Amino acid sequence: MSFVPRGIVAVDKQGDRLLFLDPGTLETVAEITAMPPLPHELVLSPDRERAYVPAYGDGVHGDNAHPNHFISVIDLQRRCLERNIDLAPLEAPHTLRFGPEGLLYVACENSGAVAVFDVREGRLLGKIPTGSRNSHRLVILPRSGLICTDNEEDGSMSVLGLGDHSFRGKVALPAALAGIAALPDESMIFCTVATSPQLWSVAMNGMRVGRPIWLSGHTRGAQVVRVSPDGSLLLVIGDHEPVITLLETGSGRQRSVKVGTKPMDGAFHPDGRTFLICNEGEGTLAEIDLLSARVIRTVPAGKGCETLAYF
Repeated sequence: MSFVPRGIVAVDKQGDRLLFLDPGTLETVAEITAMPPLPHELVLSPDRERAYVPAYGDGVHGDNAHPNHFISVIDLQRRCLERNIDLAPLEAPHTLRFGPEGLLYVACENSGAVAVFDVREGRLLGKIPTGSRNSHRLVILPRSGLICTDNEEDGSMSVLGLGDHSFRGKVALPAALAGIAALPDESMIFCTVATSPQLWSVAMNGMRVGRPIWLSGHTRGAQVVRVSPDGSLLLVIGDHEPVITLLETGSGRQRSVKVGTKPMDGAFHPDGRTFLICNEGEGTLAEIDLLSARVIRTVPAGKGCETLAYF
């Protein structure tokens, strides 16, 4: 849904802080430094009044020996830390998304579960086992009533029930994974392959794995994949490789865009014309014009941001 953004909130993982940016100039205008160590990821509340930011730990997926267990609640209007949610004994919260009923679902990797948290009542309702301690990211399919996690090193996708919070089973994929995204119509899920420049698709009708899609502009496996709000474009972000692929879902056409060092994640502008990517390795953000497939400006932002959102 298009809206006029009031601001941008960015997770400066390398700087252990959150940044607030002007959505027009991309200038950093405020920051929050009192964060639990090493914030990763974020999700906005449906009304875009709060951000929820997990503290994952000091490791990486599949090797996080000192996991954290907090989610920070950020008041976007006042630009302040409202409180920290303690998910213990669940550990290593990473990707988190809201379900259609307003509950927050959090992939807790080291615990092999998705946490179910009621933000209105401020309490943990329970957990859904994923059958893997490598469940790093998740997607919500509200109309289908499903949650799907990418179990990265396992090379599988777990399928969970939204309504009954049940484990439904796994879909085996041919290689280790590094990212997951779903089309808005919920017909297809796309997973990036960690070990080679490919995407695998899973047709949700029958859970059928399709043929690989080779990413012509990449030389190694990609990581995060994002889908435009209208479902017409996949944006595939290189893993420690300064390239992004714009893949048209209708025609299959691919266009490559050179970006900065260690691109991680970002967000589509609400008007659908640009994508703002975090170059974590060099402390910059790059704005990509989606029509021309080129970077139109690069600005400094913190020490190394992982992701961001317009609000």
